[in-house]
Amino acid sequence: FPSHDNDATSLGQTRQQALDAAATFGTFGKSAGLTGTALGDFSIKFTQLASDLASFNNTTPEDAIVALGAALRGESEPIRRYGVLLNDAALKQVAMEMGIYSGSGALTAQQKVLAASEAIFRQTTDAQGDFSRTSDGLANQQRILRAQLEDISATLGQLVLPYFLQFVKFINERILPAVKVFADNIGEKGVGNAFKLAIASM
Repeated sequence: FPSHDNDATSLGQTRQQALDAAATFGTFGKSAGLTGTALGDFSIKFTQLASDLASFNNTTPEDAIVALGAALRGESEPIRRYGVLLNDAALKQVAMEMGIYSGSGALTAQQKVLAASEAIFRQTTDAQGDFSRTSDGLANQQRILRAQLEDISATLGQLVLPYFLQFVKFINERILPAVKVFADNIGEKGVGNAFKLAIASM
């Protein structure tokens, strides 16, 4: 799995998108009883799969993340656009094959997440690794560019924010009061004198 410093080039996602996706999938992994390394692997695999599905199906990683999240919640419709068919019978069959379901009764929430995860990966083998295989193609280069620009913008925003706040504070505390002094005195004292008073008030 890529380091957060190069998510844009290896996933076509911004650092924040990749972190958010991993956190989202981590929530589902926890609900399935996963912990430690298994939980980390679960999150990482789904974050990578989102990029691969987006690349393979020419959508965005955000759309793929939403569809995968919905599938893990038990909503089968959004993931269909990625060629994944999930229904109760299919999930029960996969759960039986995984040895986590006896074949009778309803699946537990934990069993559903684990079975859905397995079924999703079984049905997306063609897409898996597609982002890496086609990263030099125009669509993925555009995804990489967009993600890198968003990362740069976020970084610049963090760096510039303190200076911008100082500028706004200066406007509020110095410039606007001086403009008010100018406006209050222009009629009585004339433009020149009102301007001098405004400057003095700063």
